[in-house]
Amino acid sequence: MSACTGREILSEVLGHLHIEVEASKILKTSICIPCMMPFITSQFLRREKGDRPLVVPKGSKNLAFMGQFCELPEDVVFTVEYSIRSAQTAVYALLGLKREPPAVYQGKFDPRVLYKAFMALHDLGS
Repeated sequence: MSACTGREILSEVLGHLHIEVEASKILKTSICIPCMMPFITSQFLRREKGDRPLVVPKGSKNLAFMGQFCELPEDVVFTVEYSIRSAQTAVYALLGLKREPPAVYQGKFDPRVLYKAFMALHDLGS
């Protein structure tokens, strides 16, 4: 991807979204500027509650944050699911829909996961 032009990236996205009919018009009238993510590991830095904005800030009627740098309690950053869940949360809230994104898998409460972690920590694996 780092060698792609903006047009190539946008063409790829339109293909994944199955937007064939309008693709040529969109490509002619759009600007896509590729950029790299120099601070990609910043998502894993220590943080505290309140360091990131809520997906929909309190009192907001037409502003939402999506992606890796908004707050989704109990979720794990740097996953596609995080980005999708933040977008779903934003859309549902701003449109007043009575919907919730899929629940976050909580492996820390799964006895099978805990057992495997215990075995690994005590070098008792197979």
